[in-house]
Amino acid sequence: MKQSSTGYGPAVMRAMENLLPEDKRLFEDPYSEKLLSPFYKLFVIIMRPPKIWNFLMNMREKWTPGVVGGILCRTRYIDDVLNNAIKEGVETVVNLGAGMDTRAFRIPGIENIQYFELDLPEVLKVKRAYTTKKIGELPSNVSLVPIDFNTQDLGEELKKAGYALSSETFFIWEGVTQYISKEAVDNTLKYVAQAYTGSRIVFTYVLESFINGSYTPNGLNTLYKTLLNKKNPLWFCGFDPAEMSEYLSQYSLSLIEDVGHEEFLERYIKPKGRDLTVMEIERTVLAEVK
Repeated sequence: MKQSSTGYGPAVMRAMENLLPEDKRLFEDPYSEKLLSPFYKLFVIIMRPPKIWNFLMNMREKWTPGVVGGILCRTRYIDDVLNNAIKEGVETVVNLGAGMDTRAFRIPGIENIQYFELDLPEVLKVKRAYTTKKIGELPSNVSLVPIDFNTQDLGEELKKAGYALSSETFFIWEGVTQYISKEAVDNTLKYVAQAYTGSRIVFTYVLESFINGSYTPNGLNTLYKTLLNKKNPLWFCGFDPAEMSEYLSQYSLSLIEDVGHEEFLERYIKPKGRDLTVMEIERTVLAEVK
């Protein structure tokens, strides 16, 4: 599995979520399916009948319990905090490691905000092609910025793309930190901390205890073996929730909220009456530039 292909998994899950009745969906996303390759889109087509949807979702839940629920809930959470930022008058959105994210199309009011999407060059090339073919021309407020977070300077690439640190910014960093080095994570947060006071960042992270193998929840042994227990692991960086506030304070970032499976179950799953578990190994942080 290559890092450049990992963005399709969440996109498939968002497309699958959109197959549910409106009163059961955690969010609306009519665009994710349009950005899938024929191979991945086939899964969504197969799942259109409710019985097949339920059967395949149950199979996936047995294989990696809580992963689908976690990804769907983090999507909803980030949608919520982004919507709040737009209502409060944020000027710019910077999506770090956007993959096949569709918020530039589906979030109300986003069309009036300067929006930067960053990811590997090969990912953005494919995304632009599918967008043009299936959705239409890329919106004029959206800029695609190719970057390798491990080897390129985030500030330099954003400056070349026209981003100004002087604008109040909402940074999105979803499903990325575990794939890059600790140094790359540190450097990204150092850069974010230079943004206009009051700017915010929402990002996800995997528990350090799962990365180092000291904590593997029941049912996630297969996931651990696939991603970590091999010569060339796909995940590298994790964090301890107990240390998150202090860690962020080093970069002049103030922790607003650090949420995980318990909060997601109460806020999103139970109100919808869904029988869906949420993985314990990933959490989502909302922080503000001091």
